[in-house]
Amino acid sequence: MNITKNITDSINNNSNGSFIIYLFYGWLALIFYNYYKYGKITFNPKKILKEEDKKNPLKNIIGLESVKEEIKYYMDFIENKDKYFDWEVKLPKGILLVGPPGTGKTLLVKTMAKNLNIPVESMAGSEFVEMYVGVGASRVRKLFNKAKKHKKCIIFIDEIDAIGSKRGRDNNSERDNTLNQLLVEMDGFDMNENIMVFAATNLLKKLDPALTRSGRFDKKIYFDPPNFKERKQLFELYLQNIHFSDKITFDILAERTAGLTGADIANACNQAKINAIQNNTDIISITEDELQNAIDEIMIGREKRERSMNDDEIMRVAHHEAGHAIMGYLLKGCSEPVKVSIVPRGEAALGFSQQKSLDNKLLTEEMILARIAVLLGGRTAEKIIFDNYSSGAYDDIERLTKIAYNYSASWGLNKHIGPINIGVFDYYGENIKDVVFQETRNLILNIEKLTFKILKKYKRYIISIAKELIKNETIDYIEIKRILPNKAENSETLTLAK
Repeated sequence: MNITKNITDSINNNSNGSFIIYLFYGWLALIFYNYYKYGKITFNPKKILKEEDKKNPLKNIIGLESVKEEIKYYMDFIENKDKYFDWEVKLPKGILLVGPPGTGKTLLVKTMAKNLNIPVESMAGSEFVEMYVGVGASRVRKLFNKAKKHKKCIIFIDEIDAIGSKRGRDNNSERDNTLNQLLVEMDGFDMNENIMVFAATNLLKKLDPALTRSGRFDKKIYFDPPNFKERKQLFELYLQNIHFSDKITFDILAERTAGLTGADIANACNQAKINAIQNNTDIISITEDELQNAIDEIMIGREKRERSMNDDEIMRVAHHEAGHAIMGYLLKGCSEPVKVSIVPRGEAALGFSQQKSLDNKLLTEEMILARIAVLLGGRTAEKIIFDNYSSGAYDDIERLTKIAYNYSASWGLNKHIGPINIGVFDYYGENIKDVVFQETRNLILNIEKLTFKILKKYKRYIISIAKELIKNETIDYIEIKRILPNKAENSETLTLAK
């Protein structure tokens, strides 16, 4: 107490004494808290944070709650293997992380290893693949030998499908040999070596069955794109300490970005900051336009205004995009058109019509047919206005053909073919191919007739929206709703002929 009194007296003589007193007593409180909590005194506040992090080591990763629970389970295997040995539990050798790119597979493994304070020996699947015979197998052996030198170790193989795809399909003997060596190594180490192998892929169905059988990569953790709540949390993280307009909220941003991954959202936030800097913003704030432009760049592509068009092309693109927007506005089973533009974007697009993003996991037949009709809307509008077609619907046709093919060949919705997925068969005859082609073609042509019939009734509105696009380049849902009759929204249904 005398020491404390002396320190306090000396502090009081300082002009900033009151502030330093608070600082000093805060420091003392931290020391006593640490003693109470952990039974020892330390003067290192980081130590306290480290101990706290052990209770929830993955707390800094947003979302993926079910995935994190599974990961904690495997972390406990690594840290406390003895309690599992007492029960004669066999610890997993391989854990396969499955999900779309950018959903956090690599991030989760690296965070886990950092929190466990154990080394990670990592390689990408493509690093094993070489044209020289035996190189891939040699690299697999070196990777596992290096891991065995550590007391505890995680091996991480990213994009394992580069070496793990089904054997015998492409006569690539070097890749097959590399996979064979990986299978041998997976069988060659036991639980006492404290090695756990993680691998990531977004092509699970292409992996060889020998790789995913029990005793190898038999544990699978599935990653999904973030849901609404998780997207909101990601925006809150990446835009913390950034001020932006009251017109836009984290809820609105999360709603606008359905379908984007965590990596996409991080990229969009980073681009929004770059946009603000380029606009010579003096304070750390981002406008709604800067945020929206960044999101559009990720979802649609960057504006390419140097891709100039002549007046005839501008006129055609405007009517084409008006056709997309009107079909999206009219059809049941469609989300509303958010924005329509004739500003060129991305690789080849001369304009775009953007629908409101939804978090749907399932598509009904009505929704699928509506999507095809919306994609056909641009081409059909050209036919109605100009009485001919152009090559501008190239991307639309590619997308709608894939949807129509899956409708008949994969999703079991075609009444003539029935609930059969022809992709399951290793071989099927030309007759089946002809049937699938014909059914896919008939579906598209039938929907095209219905689309033409609907848009013909709304010809004057195609012209009105096209005029607005030529005048303003971009219009949004509010403007579309002002031009089109309110009662027409979601009023049309597609009924296929039996």
